Amino acid sequence: MKNILTALLISTIFVGCAAKTGSGEGETAGCIKPSKKYGNADVDDFLQTSFDICEKLQKAKELLSDANEFVANPSAYIAKRGAQAKAQLLSKVTKMIPDLTKIAKNAVNTAAGSGNATSATANLPGMDKIKAAKDIANAVKNLKSIGETAPKVADELNSLLSKLK
Repeated sequence: MKNILTALLISTIFVGCAAKTGSGEGETAGCIKPSKKYGNADVDDFLQTSFDICEKLQKAKELLSDANEFVANPSAYIAKRGAQAKAQLLSKVTKMIPDLTKIAKNAVNTAAGSGNATSATANLPGMDKIKAAKDIANAVKNLKSIGETAPKVADELNSLLSKLK
């Protein structure tokens, strides 16, 4: 019981200290990361250890808060987390779509340049010529894989878009 009370007291102190700190550069969940190492073991260890303890307690607080929220109302917790996950997923997909267009254009340009790369190996010295030829062969295999994967990516994207309507 004494250990539990001690732990609660320590966590209360650290949480109180964290709550009093303002937001600034190098902070994590209310904990302020040391701005640099000073080359003095006593100073550096003290700064890093206090930050590590603060950060671990903040993570423990967040985990226990989530656990309490779940236990109090599992359905609401799951619905809230599901809505957050859906929003994050949609954001990632939305950001990915322009990249897919760039990737497709880049793949076409790269495939068109494969002949030039193969011809250019003739100008390389000795073993570099052989290594480059092997690397180019592997790059052509990558392009073949791209050609097989791209339609699957398009199918997955179309499937997702149809489900979101």
